[in-house]
Amino acid sequence: METFVYVMDEYPPTDLTKKEVLDAFKEDKLKPFEFVRDIVEDKGVKGISGITFYDAYFKRDEFLIEYLVDFSAGKIAVKVIGSNDPRRMLAEYYRYIQQTRA
Repeated sequence: METFVYVMDEYPPTDLTKKEVLDAFKEDKLKPFEFVRDIVEDKGVKGISGITFYDAYFKRDEFLIEYLVDFSAGKIAVKVIGSNDPRRMLAEYYRYIQQTRA
C-alpha cells in the first residue's frame, strides 16, 4: 500500500509506510503531518503557522488523516492517505462525512 498526500487537488506520493504513519499517529496526532510538511510546502502552501488535527477515517487496512493547515494565504485541508487507490479512499471518506454529520 502506498501513502499519499492530498493537497491542492493533487495526490503526490510519499515514501512513508502505513506502519510509520500509524505509529506516528498513535504517538501524536500531528506527527504524520510533519512527515509530509515539505511536500505540502512544495505544492505552494507557504508560511505554515498552525496545524490542527481534524478527523481520521480507517477502513479495512486503509486510512485517511485530515488536517486543517493555517498558512500565509488562509486555511487549507490536507489529507494523508494510505491506500493503493487514494481517489477512491477520498470518495469513501466524503461519503462517511455526509452520513455521520447529516
